[in-house]
Amino acid sequence: MSLPERRTIPLDQIDASQRLRAIDPDHAALIAANMASEGLQTPIEVRPAKKADRYILVVGGHRLAAAKLLEWEAIDAFVLDVTADQARLREIDENLYRHELSELDRAVFLAERKVLYEKLHPETKHGGDRRSDQVAILGDLAPRFTEDACDKLGVSERTLQRMIARAAIAPAVRARISGTRLARTGAELDALVRLPPDEQAKAVDLLLSGKEDAPTSVAAATRLLRGERKAVPDASDAKYAALLAGWRRADKSARDRFLDFLEQEGALAPAEREAA
Repeated sequence: MSLPERRTIPLDQIDASQRLRAIDPDHAALIAANMASEGLQTPIEVRPAKKADRYILVVGGHRLAAAKLLEWEAIDAFVLDVTADQARLREIDENLYRHELSELDRAVFLAERKVLYEKLHPETKHGGDRRSDQVAILGDLAPRFTEDACDKLGVSERTLQRMIARAAIAPAVRARISGTRLARTGAELDALVRLPPDEQAKAVDLLLSGKEDAPTSVAAATRLLRGERKAVPDASDAKYAALLAGWRRADKSARDRFLDFLEQEGALAPAEREAA
């Protein structure tokens, strides 16, 4: 990739429709307030489109949205000489390891990054293309996607797989929950992705209904959809479990004292005690 050229580009020449991550209006407004007083500190990044005098956004969607809120006519941008795949990978890496990224956005970025990483580095994929002798020798020097991502995120491979799986939530559902509590909660996303697409949509309808009696979790919404009742543990079962746990933890001396008590209460005959 050659050194990028810096230009001032009219906003109406920049296409931001291909972004993976939805714009958060509140975050864009916050950036706009800062840009109004401090100006644009870091230019956005774009790449040339096929049509003359048109550009495709690579990095800086919230800055671009903020500029539109401020009714700017143009914005400073670095024009990158990259392919569509390279541009997408740059967008992903610019966002992926930020702490403020929601769990939903992180899942979408990870899933897309895996596809692009293995496309750009086929030698790192399990069963990848190893026909070239050079690739066969040097291929293992590039880490597999999972190793690379696990290292950068500081998570196990199992955790990474669970994070990527969340991207399988139906696109329409992802769009609806973006920016909500659900998008920020990994456990709720895990519960949602286990549902068929039609139930995902219906569960989200219930969760986002705004009604006072609306369910507060995906599990509760699922039970409501399926007409299931939450199992209520019997009080006697809980007490029995507590007694059993205490008996198993007790040593011989404690157990003998307890058996003495049962005899005194008439709950245990001496013959029964011998059997115990």
